[in-house]
Amino acid sequence: MEKNYDIAKTEEGWYEKWVSSGLFKADNTNDQPVFSMILPPPNITGSLHMGHALTFTIPDIIMRKKRMEGFNTLWLPGIDHAGIATQMIVEKNIKREEGKTKEDLGREKFLEEIWKWKEKSENRIVEQVSKLGLTLDWSRMKFTLSEEMNKVVTDVFVKLYKEGKIYQGTYMVNYCPSCKTVLSDLEVDHREVEGNLTYIKYPLKNDPGKYIVVATTRPETMLGDTGVAVNPDDERYKKLVGSELILPVAERTLKVISDEQVASDFGTGAVKITPAHDPLDYNIALKHNLESRVVIDKEGKMTGDVPEKFIGMSREECRKALIKILSESGNIEKEEKHTHNVGHCQRCETIVEPNVSKQWFLKTEELAKPAIEAVKEGDIEFIPVKWEKIYFNWMNNIQDWCISRQLWWGHRIPAYNCESCNEITVAAEHPGTCPKCKSPKIVQDPDVLDTWFSSALWPFSTLGWMDGSQDFKTYYPTSLMVTAFDIIFFWVARMVMMGIHFGKNIPFRKVLINGLIRDDKGQKMSKTKNNAIDPLDIIKEYGTDALRFTLAIQAVPGMDISLSINRIKGYKAFTNKIWNASRYIIMNLKGDESENIDFEKISVTDKWILHLLNLTTKNINSLMDNYKLNEAADVLYHFFWHEYCDWYLEFSKNDIENKETRNVLKYTLFRSLQLLHPFTPYLTEEIYQKIKTEKDFLLETKFPQFKSELVFTSEYKNIELLKKITGETRKTRTENKIDPNTRLKTFLKTSSKKEADIFAELLKYFNFLTKSENAEIVKDFSSLPKGYRGVYLNWEILLPFENESDREKEIERLSKELKKVDDLINNIENRLKNRDFVQKAPADIVNGFKKTLQESIDKKEKFEKTLSDLT
Repeated sequence: MEKNYDIAKTEEGWYEKWVSSGLFKADNTNDQPVFSMILPPPNITGSLHMGHALTFTIPDIIMRKKRMEGFNTLWLPGIDHAGIATQMIVEKNIKREEGKTKEDLGREKFLEEIWKWKEKSENRIVEQVSKLGLTLDWSRMKFTLSEEMNKVVTDVFVKLYKEGKIYQGTYMVNYCPSCKTVLSDLEVDHREVEGNLTYIKYPLKNDPGKYIVVATTRPETMLGDTGVAVNPDDERYKKLVGSELILPVAERTLKVISDEQVASDFGTGAVKITPAHDPLDYNIALKHNLESRVVIDKEGKMTGDVPEKFIGMSREECRKALIKILSESGNIEKEEKHTHNVGHCQRCETIVEPNVSKQWFLKTEELAKPAIEAVKEGDIEFIPVKWEKIYFNWMNNIQDWCISRQLWWGHRIPAYNCESCNEITVAAEHPGTCPKCKSPKIVQDPDVLDTWFSSALWPFSTLGWMDGSQDFKTYYPTSLMVTAFDIIFFWVARMVMMGIHFGKNIPFRKVLINGLIRDDKGQKMSKTKNNAIDPLDIIKEYGTDALRFTLAIQAVPGMDISLSINRIKGYKAFTNKIWNASRYIIMNLKGDESENIDFEKISVTDKWILHLLNLTTKNINSLMDNYKLNEAADVLYHFFWHEYCDWYLEFSKNDIENKETRNVLKYTLFRSLQLLHPFTPYLTEEIYQKIKTEKDFLLETKFPQFKSELVFTSEYKNIELLKKITGETRKTRTENKIDPNTRLKTFLKTSSKKEADIFAELLKYFNFLTKSENAEIVKDFSSLPKGYRGVYLNWEILLPFENESDREKEIERLSKELKKVDDLINNIENRLKNRDFVQKAPADIVNGFKKTLQESIDKKEKFEKTLSDLT
């Protein structure tokens, strides 16, 4: 092995070898237990970011373990067409490069340009995703807008329409003037905005000099007012209900109406009704048969029956001009600062405009019922379980889903309008002629479906559901969906509804929710904040394995991750440690090692590491099977670095000439590489090739399991005692600034003859690890020279002084130690005297305090006796 761990050299080529060898390819005829997943498809619009790195790394760790356990596995990749985002990017590119709009090109030519762009972008995304080492079956890759997927989407739409679940209606919807399309409620972010509340006087038509004051945050919409509403129980306005008002500037007549939906405590209690531009006003207008006037168009500009001077103004320009005119005419009573929630487009952050328009909707109430039951009955499990509450809250209050979008890129709605009789035909193929009047003048609906509509079908559409394929029969329902909490409503809930309705079963058995990636100050990463970390830069600098391990060890399910370069550097050091430890072992192997270990011939430290590795294996399996990957990574880290490297490899230097010890070294390295492989695939594969067993790749070997024949309880306890006494001896040397290379005579004593006999067999390890000169276990220190003292439970350590100065320093040190122990004893005694604490604290906590108290009292006695001896 190379002396230094070279990231680029180690990671180069392995992924291509794994893929070309068919390691990731699924076999739908395999009769082993199934474990299947569908990759949350990345958008073709973007580059790999840390959110992808997390969402892809976690399931890959799980999938690698399942493959090594012999499951019939499938992890199916795909790419999302990302309707709005993709169309916006290509539109901007064409405008910048050719100075043209999509309308200049026409729909067909524009879509050709998007498909060209898609090919380039898809190749880039696949290349970036591959750098993470994901075990994806690329032979089954899907694209949400492929011909195959389009057939499924069309079929589902037609079936839902025939079932009466899809309908067309004119309703108040959210419209983005920038994206130029309708948005579902979930695609609107409501943010607190500091604005103004403007109080405007609306004069009474038949009572000159009198007026009603209405308060509004959007004065520009007053040009579309068709009424003023008050609460029927509001005594201030009861006599005015039915009166007529003059709308300032527009000079139209409005009527005062009463409606219980009006909040008397907002503003003046009188509200302007603008049915075409406010959801509440729209509902009130329908009830009271008020006219609806559109005064803001789809580009956010003033339009319709408004004074000519305002036509073409933006919403903000009109607001400013109106306030000026109203102020000059004395129609503004006052303006005051007001913080309120304003809807913004989640995609481009433009303020959304409520708009009445004809759209396609999906009825969701009936679809939601079995989806709610599936989680209630435990058929689908959320990890952590707290996310079930969020899921239920949304599903129990679900609204019909607006599924049409005014875009060109996406699944075209399979609805055809007859220009002769206006008959709407919904069909999988163009009907040719109108089924009602036989006219050939048939035009397809220009709108496309919401991107999330095709995404909702992803778990079954990708598996060949429409054709009843073997993949669908074998791998549906899938086993696990790993995703972020912010798309539980957008995606998870909708997949459950559609999966049950069409797949006739739940789409997945478990949903593992991960958090968001934040910087080390807890802020969400973004380019605008200049705190985003590019995973590809990290991979180049620190390696894929260091990035994967960093994400895994921090990925507490459902919790956000605070990520920093320093953390990644820390786990890069861990990958270096793995390399260096492996190099030490491999360099000391002689080629005569066997996989069969003779337990009669191995050392006590060999038995200790086998026992500890066995316990670690059991722990890792339990944690990973329960999706506690962060805890599993932490256990692995501490085992390999602090037990295997810090202790066992040091122990082994005493026994390296023993073939059986070399057998144990090779065996434990192999098992450690297997446990580490799901987390750090490249590094472990590279090292495995140096000690390869019968399998070509580490992924093909069987994941380690607990073995009863590797239980060595007494040897484990004995070496743990050796570690503790070694640690206390090292601490005593360090505290007294003894040169680490100086070999000292060391004396040990204990009140336990049994432990003394055991430890006598371990002195060669103790001497080596503590730089001791023929350490002795004695019964009494009284006849020995004075020296530095250490204490561990019933053991005492003596390192003889070289001169009087050493004795004085030791008295000073022990006095400080005695004070610390005294303080600890007082603290615990006070805690145990507190009756509330003793009664309310868990029994194991109280017992722990009692045990620590007794140990501290014993330690104090030893310190006092030692000080007495020294003085």
